[in-house]
Amino acid sequence: MTANDSSISNQKAKGIADSLYSCEKHPIFSSKYGAPMSNKAETKAVLNALLNELRPASANVAGHGPLLLSDIPNSAKESEEVVVGVDEAGRGSVMGPMVYGAAYWSSSVEEKIPKGFNDSKQLTEQTRERLFDQLLDHDDIGFCMRSLLPSEISRNMLRPNPYNLNQMSHDSTMLMIRKLLDAGLKVKKAYIDTVGNPYTYRRKLEGQFPGIEFVVESKADAKYASCSAASVVAKVSRDKFMTGWKFTEELGGLSREFGSGYPSDPKCKAWLENLQDPLFGYGDIVRFSWAPIKNKFEESEEAVNVLFQADLDDDEDGLIQQQKGMSSCDGSFGNW
Repeated sequence: MTANDSSISNQKAKGIADSLYSCEKHPIFSSKYGAPMSNKAETKAVLNALLNELRPASANVAGHGPLLLSDIPNSAKESEEVVVGVDEAGRGSVMGPMVYGAAYWSSSVEEKIPKGFNDSKQLTEQTRERLFDQLLDHDDIGFCMRSLLPSEISRNMLRPNPYNLNQMSHDSTMLMIRKLLDAGLKVKKAYIDTVGNPYTYRRKLEGQFPGIEFVVESKADAKYASCSAASVVAKVSRDKFMTGWKFTEELGGLSREFGSGYPSDPKCKAWLENLQDPLFGYGDIVRFSWAPIKNKFEESEEAVNVLFQADLDDDEDGLIQQQKGMSSCDGSFGNW
């Protein structure tokens, strides 16, 4: 996936990619969010821009991460029975996005679908890349990709009424299915790799989409081709988001050796060992709602404790400052 794969300019591709982010509270109702690409060239160019270019500044502080719907294969447009699979990558990571992928095709072209799709986590990187390239070039396969930025996950989980990861996962799946239906596809069956209780999840999906037959199972990505293809979309996209991540903070010479972003990865553990800023801790590639990140703030001798004036106003006996040893915030934020 390079600029040479596309017949549209990099500038146009970047403009379209930026439009795939949404600042609307309910993006499911936005006709612009998740509109399908017009052809394969546009799909590849916009995907390349999404994975490698700097995000819109507003996306780091508000709204929803990008939702890309590929160009729609003619065989799927004309089909009365479209089959869809949905899976994710990056759910348990402390760094980087959680990416949801969907892959679909007409049930009449099953024999034309490449063999070898499997749970992407069990495939080698080279095999995943090869399958993803086949998927991108295939005349009968379409896909959808929704990336939840780490800053989006942090905001959702740290708000007064937390919006948890299971809810985000369910809503991402329903958003992608809704956008496929809005594009005119007649989805008849969907294979979903479960999040939480599969029975409860299936009932939830059936309530939203009564005309679709849902198969919701653990390890569905290792059993059903469309779900396996979705797994490849999600995993390859997330890997490329990570390797091409653009830091928006002025951290100067920051190492990119953060590995996969999972807490069990030695590279990730080493990267997180020292706070990069005494006040904010890390850049927004980190999910601040995760326990390992919260613990780093608590354990670090470098971290600056902050007490806001509103807290002081409510602390008549001075107990907060006595217990926490905090100093009030003076509004100085360094290079952030």
